[in-house]
Amino acid sequence: MKLLVTFIFLSVVISVSTVNARTIDTINSTGTLKVCALSERMPFSSKSGERSGIQIELATELAKELNVELEVIWLRYRFHARKAGCDLMMEAVARKDDDENKRDIEGARPLTRASDSKKSKLPPQASIPIIKYETYLVGRQETINGNNTLSGIKELNMGVMRGTWSHMLMQKYKIRHRTKFETEETLIQGVADGEVDAGFISSPQYWWFLKNNPETKLSYLNDFDFTREVSLNVGILMRGADENTVKIFNNLLQKMLDNKKIQDIYASYGINYVSPD
Repeated sequence: MKLLVTFIFLSVVISVSTVNARTIDTINSTGTLKVCALSERMPFSSKSGERSGIQIELATELAKELNVELEVIWLRYRFHARKAGCDLMMEAVARKDDDENKRDIEGARPLTRASDSKKSKLPPQASIPIIKYETYLVGRQETINGNNTLSGIKELNMGVMRGTWSHMLMQKYKIRHRTKFETEETLIQGVADGEVDAGFISSPQYWWFLKNNPETKLSYLNDFDFTREVSLNVGILMRGADENTVKIFNNLLQKMLDNKKIQDIYASYGINYVSPD
């Protein structure tokens, strides 16, 4: 299977009109599955790394199952996906619900930007959930040990990325925090370097950091006062997909869960896989 690559630079002028995603019939007739991904967001995606990332490897498997080529539309910023014409985003909050009509999720928002769901004009559909992303309280063990209560967390100098769900929680619970960090990578490195006492980090990013920094002294807690508020079932986002498209992708994902392909891909990046609730 040939991999086609497109890169969207920040300087490119993007069309004002929304680019409609395509149904499975169109994907099959054109022989191409278009997937949007950030150019440098490991362990999820990378345009230039030794490995392409979890999301690209998952998309590659989906394209193989459909017997089509995979075209990766590389984005510098996530909001560019709205105009990029991709069929799939490989990360969206998903509900595990018997009623498939309820899987359209609340805006199918990208995970790092809490504001996107209200702005979206697309009719996206989320797939069945394929993994649970937990949120960890990450810090040195002596710092975070015993601070799994709200009152304990309020004693810490927390780091957080501006505009994220964790940022909203910091504001909701009036927890002291710093918002200088633009990515989870810089946040967890800031915790490791002692810039802040602790930070809320997604479980995949924590395990990826440990894989690449085995000497780290960082530890984590995942059982604190608002664990359920920051732990998310995650699937893929099908943009403007019809009922048949949703059904086919859900069946393919379920097959990949049953044969452990999805779990194996996450494990190969050092990620501790957690089944969705």
